[in-house]
This record gives sequence, C-alpha cells and structure tokens, in this order.
Amino acid sequence: MSFKWILAKIILYIPFKFVFRLRVYGSHNVPRKGPCIICVNHTSFWDPPFVGFASPRELHFLAKRELFENVKAFGMLISFYNAIPIDRENSLSGLKRAMNLLKEGKALVIFPEGTRNRTKNKFLLPLKEGAALLSLKMDVPIIPAYLFESKGSVLDWITGKRKLRIRFGKPLLPGAYKMNSDDPVKDLTKDIEWRMRELYARG
Repeated sequence: MSFKWILAKIILYIPFKFVFRLRVYGSHNVPRKGPCIICVNHTSFWDPPFVGFASPRELHFLAKRELFENVKAFGMLISFYNAIPIDRENSLSGLKRAMNLLKEGKALVIFPEGTRNRTKNKFLLPLKEGAALLSLKMDVPIIPAYLFESKGSVLDWITGKRKLRIRFGKPLLPGAYKMNSDDPVKDLTKDIEWRMRELYARG
C-alpha cells in the first residue's frame, strides 16, 4: 500500500467512520495480494472514495474521461488516486491500461452498470459485459460488492437516517466459466449481477 493511500485513509478515518458512519462487511473476501476486479454498484460521486476507504488494499478505478477534462484540478486529484480515464466511445486505451495494472497484480474497481444509477426505484441497472470480459481474458477473480445508501445528504448519515455500508462478496473465479460455459462472458456477467443482488438482499 502506497504512502499516499495510507495518508488518505488516516485523514478520512474520523469523517468516514464517525460522521458518515461507514460500516464494512466481508472485507476478508478481498484478496490481500494478486490481481482482482471489484464490481460494485454506482449511485453517487462519493462511491469511489467510500469503496477505496472500505477496501483492505489499495485500489485503481476506471472513470469516464469527462471527469478528467471538465475540471482540471479534480482530474489531477483523481489521477493521483489511481483513476484511469475511459472514453466510452472508444475504451480500448483505458482497457489496455487496466490490463497492464492487473498484470502487475493490482486491484481494479469497475462499476459494471456503466454509469451512475439515478433512478429512485431500481437498485441495480443492467450490467455491462466489460468486467466479465476483462476477468476472463486476464484470468483474475471478480469480487462482487454492494454499497448501500451512498446517495443522500451528509446530514442523513450524521443523524442515522441513512445507514451507509458496503458488503464484499465471495470471489467469482473465471476458470469455471471457461471450462463449463458456452458463453462465458454472458454467464459470468449474469452471476456478477446475481451475486450483487444477493448482497443487496442481505442488507
């Protein structure tokens, strides 16, 4: 874990634990070493720092290119904290960088819905196949996760009106899909969604 990551965790510990009241479950399911992909739902711009703080290891993130370009200072900040720009019209360059990070044994966060879920009723949008494709190509496990109540006002978290928490699920291993599935990308994507729904149901 790099110094910048340790420093960020120290700085964020009091606000995230005692103001936001973030509770973390299943962090033992995140491998401490070796490449992996964490797939988590996405409802708020707070999600990357929440997931990063909850993780027991340093993370890298895929993020849309517009976040780096619209406000330069913000783009520099998220780049410093391991965000990788993805052009949604042509994601090849970003995916190559993601593959290189996995080759180096890093942990990568992907929001498989592909965009923020702004709906009021749906707790999960249909998942894109990119995470499964990357997992199968690089032969790395996927860790499903679900982040609860990350969208709202700070006052809601302070008063306990919203209970901010994240659950990490058990790894999905790509080898089984390569051996037993006629369409491993589609089937792995379905299982990622099923596991995320299961985590949601556990609350």
